[in-house]
Amino acid sequence: CGRVCPQETQCEGKCVRGIKGESVGIGRLERFVADWHREHNTTAPTVPESNGHKVAIIGAGPSGLTAAGDLAKLGYKVTVYEALHLAGGVLVYGIPEFRLPKAIVQKEIEGLQAMGVDIETNMVIGKVLTIDELMGDYGYEAVYVASGAGLPRFMGIPGESLKGVYSANEYLTRVNLMKAYQEGSKTPIKKSKNVAVVGGGNVAMDAARSAKRLGAENVYIVYRRGMEELPARKEEVEHAEEEGIIF
Repeated sequence: CGRVCPQETQCEGKCVRGIKGESVGIGRLERFVADWHREHNTTAPTVPESNGHKVAIIGAGPSGLTAAGDLAKLGYKVTVYEALHLAGGVLVYGIPEFRLPKAIVQKEIEGLQAMGVDIETNMVIGKVLTIDELMGDYGYEAVYVASGAGLPRFMGIPGESLKGVYSANEYLTRVNLMKAYQEGSKTPIKKSKNVAVVGGGNVAMDAARSAKRLGAENVYIVYRRGMEELPARKEEVEHAEEEGIIF
């Protein structure tokens, strides 16, 4: 919450201090407290007493991991099935390292595992196992499907299938999760001098700033409306401008 939530429109946007001046820096305070706790806490999480019930969760993204933690605290035996080779969902494949370090996500996952949550990766439910098998053969009483919004939406315009044209999903997944930026990567990514990113949301900012880090000389955000109407967080737009992204 302290790193990737749009605090300025949510908690800070509703803060009464903001009526007369600057709102309380809730996001920065959350970030500080969470970082301090992570670095100084040595207490292992308590494993709740089992209530004898089993639940399967499909997808190890924010929703699946949250449900897993809440259910584990209530004594349920939880197994999370993740299609990719790393748990974390959009936190690891969508949000770049410079915005949300992977070590922070991993620490959260380790905390869940310490509470007794099992995480099975490389498990494409529907192909490796079906929901019927989970409930029939494996004895899960409930299945929570948290498969995420993982598919891109294209504009349906000529040239979208040309080489060097990526959806933000593919681009960020390759860079963040598949380590495409490394020499000799099995999933290399095209490194271009001039990059245009179509869109003005947080994902566009992440893609643009990632392209800049991959060595692009000029990165353009191409958006159909004005600067005031960019859907991205104000903080993200400011960071992009500081890094030389051209709007």
